[in-house]
Amino acid sequence: MKYFLEYNGKKYSNIDLIDTFYKLGIKKGDILCAHIQLFKFGKSLLPRNEFLQTILECFFESIGKNGTLIMPTFTYSFCNNGIYDKLNSKSEVGILTEYFRKLKDVQRTNDPIFSFAVKGSNCKIFLKNTISCFGKNSVYDVLVKKKGKYMIFGSNEGHALVHYAEEKNKTFCRYFKNFKGYIIDKHNKKNININYYVRDLKQSYVCDIYKIKDIVNQIESYSKEKFAGDIIELYDSKEYVKAICQKLASDKLAIYKKY
Repeated sequence: MKYFLEYNGKKYSNIDLIDTFYKLGIKKGDILCAHIQLFKFGKSLLPRNEFLQTILECFFESIGKNGTLIMPTFTYSFCNNGIYDKLNSKSEVGILTEYFRKLKDVQRTNDPIFSFAVKGSNCKIFLKNTISCFGKNSVYDVLVKKKGKYMIFGSNEGHALVHYAEEKNKTFCRYFKNFKGYIIDKHNKKNININYYVRDLKQSYVCDIYKIKDIVNQIESYSKEKFAGDIIELYDSKEYVKAICQKLASDKLAIYKKY
């Protein structure tokens, strides 16, 4: 047992986190995509890298040797500078994802904007090339087709999986924008272009996280557990996308609000 976190005077161990994962419904062999926000959980009781490693070990203990862990390592900077270096472009979505992508045996996908770090028995199926960030062969596309699980680890103002549902439905307030640049993989440099289904700034609508939560938190597979100072949520990715698509099919404003 290793205590790695403290919140309101209570210490939390790796066993506590693993038990929480099991309560959520994580099982051996799962394909799990985890979006991470750590800052509200509490105070670290360990040096930085040991703290991050402890959390990752809890994930891998829960999904087992036949499981697969996926974390976003997005690089929105590609939209401006046109350069994506698979080995050196830092993840722009949190310290745990940046730590994870640099570990041994972790693979990184080729999408220059919405890349993911992947490790596990099903790693290869997520390494396909795609021409669209949220289209065919994207990580979210494979995750849904394989009925992978989708975790929100900590308070989050956005559910990125919703963009996959938006692209499937060709919603009225987004459009495809093509971004071109270079991908660098070790010593190889080649041209790359990707379609990103971006928000149409001419439309006065944005995603409403509360509407989205009202929809996806009703699906049968949804589970939520309190851990230290924040919460962890878990969805079946296929059910999540199905719920959003069904709502959008009957109401084009189902997940949007005016701003």
